[in-house]
Amino acid sequence: MTTDPHFPSHLKDVEALLALDPDDRPQWFRDLIDDLTGDTPAPTAPAAMGDPAELRRLLTLPADQRPDWLNDYLGDMTVPPIPDTSTNPLLDVVTANTAYGEKNCTLLFPLAQVLAAAEHAAAAPEHKLGYGETEALPRLWWVKDDGTYLMSNGQDPTDTRDDDGRLPTVVHADDWGPGTDARSILGGDDFRQSIDLTTPLDEDGTTLLGLLRESAADDATRFLLKATFDDTYMNLTYITE
Repeated sequence: MTTDPHFPSHLKDVEALLALDPDDRPQWFRDLIDDLTGDTPAPTAPAAMGDPAELRRLLTLPADQRPDWLNDYLGDMTVPPIPDTSTNPLLDVVTANTAYGEKNCTLLFPLAQVLAAAEHAAAAPEHKLGYGETEALPRLWWVKDDGTYLMSNGQDPTDTRDDDGRLPTVVHADDWGPGTDARSILGGDDFRQSIDLTTPLDEDGTTLLGLLRESAADDATRFLLKATFDDTYMNLTYITE
């Protein structure tokens, strides 16, 4: 698990840093607070950085109408509703884009590619183990690092990586491909979550692999991964359409 030190992964981390004596805070955090509050703005900092009302106005604009410096600062973060009383609009954005409390997200994947990854895992002669696993079984791995994606855990000696070093079984979620940052929906830490393909999902014995096959045969085109999670647990449900 890795965390970008310039982007606290939880609101409690921000609170802990703010509770420190200013001289004891990390330099990067002091610099961030200076930028957000305008207390000691850099000579080239836009005047709006020290004007909460103007920042609130700019944040309500569509991305293509905001100044470039603000879009560069926001990156892939989503902008929540900012209350009129906010004195630190950019800090509000940062904390809203962290994993704090229970979160929910729905990711969409092309069903044909997910099924191909699942079939690869089912047919592979060997399987890689995930965290804490002791039994090698066909699984999909749900990964968040460079975007977020599903991939087979199968090891096949015939697999060849593409020009970017990716395995052929990697299937990125719609709108979360290579180069995107999924922290706004999945929190700050990278992770890898195993999804069993051969364990029954319900009492009728249907497995995820069976669901994918049946859905593709019925002309479904999308696989929806729904996640509910917080700092201690994660619950996944699967839908095809």
